[in-house]
Amino acid sequence: MKKNKYIYLFTSVLVSQFFISCNEDSIDKVNSTIPYESIGGYDNSDEIAAANLITKVSFENNITDSKNGITGGTGTAVSYAPGIKGQAYQGSSSSFIAYSTVASSLVSLKNITVSMWINTTPHTGGAQSLFMLPKTTDFWGNIFTMVEGTGPANTMLMKNHIQKDVTPSIPWSGQFIEHGGSNLLPNMFGSWKHVVWMYNGANSTYSMFIDGKKLDLPASIAKRYASDPQTGGVGYGDLANSNVSKFIIGGFQQHLGAPWSAPDGWMLNYTGLMDEFRIYNAALTDNEVVALYKLEKDNR
Repeated sequence: MKKNKYIYLFTSVLVSQFFISCNEDSIDKVNSTIPYESIGGYDNSDEIAAANLITKVSFENNITDSKNGITGGTGTAVSYAPGIKGQAYQGSSSSFIAYSTVASSLVSLKNITVSMWINTTPHTGGAQSLFMLPKTTDFWGNIFTMVEGTGPANTMLMKNHIQKDVTPSIPWSGQFIEHGGSNLLPNMFGSWKHVVWMYNGANSTYSMFIDGKKLDLPASIAKRYASDPQTGGVGYGDLANSNVSKFIIGGFQQHLGAPWSAPDGWMLNYTGLMDEFRIYNAALTDNEVVALYKLEKDNR
């Protein structure tokens, strides 16, 4: 009788292990990795125009540009907070990041796409600079984006600045592109917004996307002319950066010290959050911008 009891117990253990093994196999099959559905033909954000991506700063508790377009970074009063994808740069009234070296791929841009996520609130007292590619011989620098502290509380006045190709008849090469007046950007405060702007030197056109949606801009903003188009004016053509020195995120070139003078009172540091800062040396397609927005939002 005792022998039969042992046989019964041994058989029970074998049967139990069999079912446990089967259950584990079932669990493994259920928990196996399920591929993400591609968006716009891409599986992750870094696949988009990969050959044209020259600067990417993700702010994962560091200020490193993973593409080496800007290097030698030094942070002033830099901190981090939860972002749209991992961590994000947290600005303040004294924060900025200075990069000492700019790669030739960034200096020699002829076309550009700038992409970033921002989360900020209205401010007063001047303009906050999101980033700037400085110029040692010009007060305004080469390329930058700034947010003005004016306008109704729920709209953002944003200015982008580029250096266009220069002709002998045009002594100053800087060009402001202003989203003001009837083109103020609505509902930009208090939540994460994906901001993309680009300039295509081949056809002298400018465009902007907010959260993957292309803005319907008037010709006065979208098409950049070197002279009055009504009298046969031609487009600005390729970008033409010059006398480049350093790079700054969260401030103006004047925050970098010599050879620039001290910043004017209206020149403010960016106080909001910023994440996934990218620069491409090409104007992205509409599909690429939409895919970039959706993939980064999906943490890919």
